[in-house]
Amino acid sequence: MANTQVPVVTVGPLGDGPVQVFCPKCNQTVLSKVDYTSGLLTYLFCGGLFLCGFVLGCCLIPFCVDRLKNAKHTCPTCKAELGVYKRL
Repeated sequence: MANTQVPVVTVGPLGDGPVQVFCPKCNQTVLSKVDYTSGLLTYLFCGGLFLCGFVLGCCLIPFCVDRLKNAKHTCPTCKAELGVYKRL
């Protein structure tokens, strides 16, 4: 079974916010929907806070901050994944 890659044409680079992008699955230009997921930077901040002595729950704060998470861009029309912006 071959894994085919479909090129995605963006107006600007993928970032942490929504961008206008052409979806190759539904052939429309849409504003991407962004979902945030914990990534490497989130876990590094958590570990750093834990090592600094913030063990009373403060080390979990990075999991509540979207600016420390990866941004997954999806098409709001057909729900196809358009790309992921990784912090690290």
